[in-house]
Amino acid sequence: MRPFAADATHDILEESMTNMQLCLAAGLPTIAVLVGILMNAVLYNSLNSRMTSMEVKFDLIMGKLAELDNRLTRLEERLERR
Repeated sequence: MRPFAADATHDILEESMTNMQLCLAAGLPTIAVLVGILMNAVLYNSLNSRMTSMEVKFDLIMGKLAELDNRLTRLEERLERR
């Protein structure tokens, strides 16, 4: 065991992180967050396109129901005239 010396600060600095370790410690969480944000954006766009598709289908069904309502109304009018 070494006695406490004036150059103990130098020993602590030698045991500290290397530049590569520092870059990995700061960079990997940052990259993980950025990948998460990117994935959320992709999923949001996918969901948005699905919702747009559903709106188109819903509008088509509503148009067909309105057309059916018009046909039934005309049929009821014909039956009332008799």
